[in-house]
Amino acid sequence: MPELFTEKYFPIDFNEYIGNSEIVSAAQKWADGWDAGKVQKPLFLHGPAGVGKTSLALLIAKLRGWQVFEMNASDARSKDAIDRLAGAAVQAQSFTGKPRLILLDEVDGLQARKDRGGAAAIVNVLKDAKNPVILTANEVYKDQKLAPLRTVCELLQFKKVNYLSIGKRLRELCALEKISFDEETIKELARNSGGDVRAAFSDLQTLGINKTIVPEDLKVLGFRERNENVFKVMDTMFKAQTLQDVRSIRMRSEINSDLLLRWVEENIPRILNKGDDTARAF
Repeated sequence: MPELFTEKYFPIDFNEYIGNSEIVSAAQKWADGWDAGKVQKPLFLHGPAGVGKTSLALLIAKLRGWQVFEMNASDARSKDAIDRLAGAAVQAQSFTGKPRLILLDEVDGLQARKDRGGAAAIVNVLKDAKNPVILTANEVYKDQKLAPLRTVCELLQFKKVNYLSIGKRLRELCALEKISFDEETIKELARNSGGDVRAAFSDLQTLGINKTIVPEDLKVLGFRERNENVFKVMDTMFKAQTLQDVRSIRMRSEINSDLLLRWVEENIPRILNKGDDTARAF
């Protein structure tokens, strides 16, 4: 399978990072503090799906040479997992002598968990952290279980990315991939993304498979559910207990089959990140 554009064109620096410039500046100042040896409150990045929350965290670590310890809500389900998290967080520095970034991704997923780990245990870890910690979530206020996390973190709220900025980046990707395109189609593709950069990249890759994009190609995407609903479909599919559950959500969704397959492939290693589970899923 070809490499996904979301991975292939992960930003190499902040010039390639799209949108939410004020948050980017705030996060950089936060990271400067850590590099200067000053302990900072954990950052809690929240906002719509696909706007670059996780990408910003990983980009900061990449540019500063920080190691990354990453865990998401599906991982934080046991005392052992929380203990590993605590060990990584309180250790003064990595073997390189630089800070280690603790990335707790999609922590709003904790609300559906009934495991021994969870928000309360994570709060205790954060209070003693001697390394930078970044949490991400789509929604932080709907569930009171996240309230303790909000109190110990600095919250930065992402907004949907302007379609003009998305369109500019899509044109750049077309040039890099040698995809010829109709200008109005690219504009429409950017508008239809609803501010979701990740979805716009995926849509562009789907439409550009034949190295040309014309207005008629937009029909391929159809009147499918918009991007925030794509994540609901993914969440339901991965948590399904029976094949019938999967079939049911698939039949209710209008997502293009090729695009849906790409979303599934992209999420398998993120959600099922244990070796055997990942292999069986693929």
